[in-house]
Amino acid sequence: MTAELYGLRLRTPRVELRLPKHNELLELRDVAHAGIHPPEEMPFGVAWTDEPYSESFVVGFLEAQLAEWRPDEWNLNLGVWGDRQLAGIQTLHGADFPSTRTVGTGSWLGQAFQGRGYGTEMRAAVLELAFRGLGAVAATSGAMDVNVASRRVSEKLGYRIVGHGEVRPRGTPVPHLDLRIEREDWQSPVPVEIEGLAPCLRFFGVNAGP
Repeated sequence: MTAELYGLRLRTPRVELRLPKHNELLELRDVAHAGIHPPEEMPFGVAWTDEPYSESFVVGFLEAQLAEWRPDEWNLNLGVWGDRQLAGIQTLHGADFPSTRTVGTGSWLGQAFQGRGYGTEMRAAVLELAFRGLGAVAATSGAMDVNVASRRVSEKLGYRIVGHGEVRPRGTPVPHLDLRIEREDWQSPVPVEIEGLAPCLRFFGVNAGP
């Protein structure tokens, strides 16, 4: 499985996404340590950027998710290279995907790479993978009220708000939005090239056909 998934590539005009190798996860750890958000803010539902979580999340947790991959429960954590610089992670995950045909997304970028439009292109890339490549019928996401950048990306790509809730990453309740986009409402704002998908389809619980 590992070899096939490492051959999967998604490309937009300025961003390339692929599975990072171990040494690249160490580089991503350094990107995270350099800062993803102001220390007084927490844009994630789990406060993994607070020490001591960042080391174990960026390296150990992501490697464990790949090792635990199943066709009915998978987490594709793609490294994001923005203009050839390793900048962050874009996740596409599927729970019982063969039945639900619904995916979820999550992502982060180092502060040095924010504000350049990478967030839109990297999310568009995995949505194209989901809808065009895997035959998904819907994609979900979420964002805290305070995470303006993430909300803007979702709005730009056509998500709609389907629910309201709260999370407590640091013990204090924070308003959270549930977002969703249907396949019929999806239109990528950028061209997306998908390479190496055919050998991987069975790992996503997708029938590759005759």
